[in-house]
Amino acid sequence: MTQFSVGLFDRLFGKKTTLELSDGNGGIVKRTVTEKWLETMQEQGKISVVRESALDSISTEMAVGFVFKAAMDDLPLKWENIKSEIIGYDVIFKDVPEEWAQFEFILASIGLDLLAVYNLYSKEQAIEIHEQVLTMVGQMDEIGENSSTAVHDYYLVASDAVSNAESPLEYVASFLCHRLDLAEDIGPIALTGIMAGITQLAGKWRWIKQNFTVSA
Repeated sequence: MTQFSVGLFDRLFGKKTTLELSDGNGGIVKRTVTEKWLETMQEQGKISVVRESALDSISTEMAVGFVFKAAMDDLPLKWENIKSEIIGYDVIFKDVPEEWAQFEFILASIGLDLLAVYNLYSKEQAIEIHEQVLTMVGQMDEIGENSSTAVHDYYLVASDAVSNAESPLEYVASFLCHRLDLAEDIGPIALTGIMAGITQLAGKWRWIKQNFTVSA
């Protein structure tokens, strides 16, 4: 876990870079820091940066932070398109506050993505990532504990689908409808739209795997 950050939120979600710093004895050491921390230290004249180098290895905690932040950043960009995928959205979701619907789609996508983790990483590392995801989500004020439980439940629903040789995405979409207390008679067309919406926010761990080495 990097200590080169400014507060918990910056440590989890702040943009990271790797620096080569003078150790004060003529040598050079590499450190992964957040850009906010770097800016603060430079303003205070506390560090001498030799040069920035590419960030190719990140901790499990940093990877989880990237995934969650990416989903949150994607939401405002994709929400209108997600709604357009669901034919009859305004009728189906008429009793659901939009903020709740948006957040539920994020939780569903994170839970579904945990399935991919077990295909992309070793079992031990996948378990660590899974636990870090639940811990990170659980740190949110007021709604953290319930949200963490929801993410894990979405994962379990998806896992059950795989065990039953069924579509995990369809199971997750159906569970989302259940959690939002939507009408039980939602048709296959609307359910397909909900599945497409969840898909738009998922797939983050494959990107992490392609771009970074995730260390303990």
